[in-house]
Amino acid sequence: MINSPMEQYILFPVVSFNLTITNVIFYLLVATIVTILLSGLATGTLNKDQGRIVATNYQLVSESLFRTILNMLENFVGPKYVIFLPLFYSLFHIILFSNLFGLLPYSSTPTVEIIMTLSLAFTVAMGLLLLGFLTHKLYLLAIFLPGGTPLVLIPIMVVLEIIAYLSRTVSLGLRLAIN
Repeated sequence: MINSPMEQYILFPVVSFNLTITNVIFYLLVATIVTILLSGLATGTLNKDQGRIVATNYQLVSESLFRTILNMLENFVGPKYVIFLPLFYSLFHIILFSNLFGLLPYSSTPTVEIIMTLSLAFTVAMGLLLLGFLTHKLYLLAIFLPGGTPLVLIPIMVVLEIIAYLSRTVSLGLRLAIN
């Protein structure tokens, strides 16, 4: 029986052996396993009908989600970096299913933990910055500089834009945890 609405945020060990698996980690693992199983169903690797020409309903939904995420990635990052589609597709599904499991009674969502959402946000943001530096070298700093900035203000503007970039990452991570 839940006595307080804040009890849903209490972490308790589900399995403990030198590595404690809390309820949040457990639900994240369950969401990951469901993502892997459903992607196996969508591709037909877990079906008996592997050579089907006509897609099942889940395959149609999965392909439309795949196409939507692919189009968003092409529009925001560019067609050259579509090779990162599996990363973003997996992240999307894990966050989707972990939030859907939160709708079940007496369960929790992993995205309620701010540290998890911030670590996901910072990992993706730092990965994008690292990729940008590897690809464009120091020309990447141009994204942190508004056009027409006077030479005197360039160092200050670059620092301010980097702070704005990091605060945007924090706000997106917090928004996911709060919602």
